Amino acid sequence: MGRIDRFQQLGLLTFLVIMGVLFSILSPYFMTWENLNNILVQSAVPIIVAVGMTLVIATRGIDMSIGSILAISSIFMAWTMKHGLGVAEGISLGVLSGTVMGTFNGLGIAKLGISPFIVTLGTAGIFRALALIFTEARPIYGMPLGFRILGTGQLGPVPLLIILALIVVVGGYFIIVWTRFGTNLRAVGDSQEVAYRMGVPVNRTLIAVYALSGAAAALAGIVVTARLNTAEAIAGLGIELKAIAAVVMGGTSFFGGGASVIGTLLGALIIGTLENGLTIINVPSYYQQLVIGVVFILAVMADRLLRGERDRQEKTIKQEAGL
Repeated sequence: MGRIDRFQQLGLLTFLVIMGVLFSILSPYFMTWENLNNILVQSAVPIIVAVGMTLVIATRGIDMSIGSILAISSIFMAWTMKHGLGVAEGISLGVLSGTVMGTFNGLGIAKLGISPFIVTLGTAGIFRALALIFTEARPIYGMPLGFRILGTGQLGPVPLLIILALIVVVGGYFIIVWTRFGTNLRAVGDSQEVAYRMGVPVNRTLIAVYALSGAAAALAGIVVTARLNTAEAIAGLGIELKAIAAVVMGGTSFFGGGASVIGTLLGALIIGTLENGLTIINVPSYYQQLVIGVVFILAVMADRLLRGERDRQEKTIKQEAGL
């Protein structure tokens, strides 16, 4: 991790603490165990999808279909369990369906050479429409008790949803930092042309990245369904903006060159804390969306500035090395 990346993560952590202090001053209800626990539970879904989005953005891609995949995979899972399939089998099929949809995105991007934004925006509409058609825009209620425990159960004082989100974070960190696949996706993000010359399987890497993003979205759909005991076609609306904002705020650049799952975690917690704090001090929800939009724009601007600084550092290092 470079000096700029460490500085950025320290800045995010500092900002998170400052927000906590500020909201504690504005409301006596903010800094309570119940509310802090609530922030973590509400942040579980954005954290999970943002980890998948981190892999995508690290390759200079974007996935606008995660909200739709979240919805349709949770509907598929709920429908199978309502018709007699076991909880484990239903969850497995739900994650598998998300992985297949993500793979479809990856094939369109890697094999057909279509822009990630165009492909995933198109499939977002298709998947959402299929979810609405299949359910006739009606929610699916009444999940099995064994499944609902995932949304309400605890391991000691810690909700299972938080543990699941942390497992995804650890898994994402391991993939990026400790595996050949992580090295490959960073190489693809730096330059696809150079990655090809180095023997990196660029197409397979891109397909796998979008498959993992789809799997993460499906897992998030399972979390939503377990919490609400309901699967519906409108689930996941707007989750893309939160995920992208968390990723970019956390230090994974749109311009490639690296990925930070820890930064993504901090970014998602900042957004969750911001939403929770604004709700507690009675700020209307439409103003909350405005604030998140502003945070997103500021994160992108900061990304450009930090990218410029990284480029200058790399240029200086090359000059000193005589390259």
